[in-house]
Amino acid sequence: MLVVAGDKDFHPFFLERRDWRADAYRLRPAPKTLLTVFGAEHLYGGISGYDAKETTDEDPQRLADMQRLSWAYLRSALYPQDSAWPAVVEELAKAERPVAAVESK
Repeated sequence: MLVVAGDKDFHPFFLERRDWRADAYRLRPAPKTLLTVFGAEHLYGGISGYDAKETTDEDPQRLADMQRLSWAYLRSALYPQDSAWPAVVEELAKAERPVAAVESK
């Protein structure tokens, strides 16, 4: 299971905590992976909400990065011999300015 959270995702009408989207990773049993997207604000790209008007982050590059990362995860989840996800995780770990961080349990 992949849980995606933006490190700046906050909306005062929902919760006072900025890290609440990561609860699905922290509070549920393993195995799972947390993908924290750096700089991603509330409903970044409008991809995860019922109402895209609530988004505070419409960065096209962040949306493209999210698409690339989620496709890599899905390819490796659906086809275990596909090394797309391990390659992306390694790329993020080695990057001077990574777009996201990956944590697994």
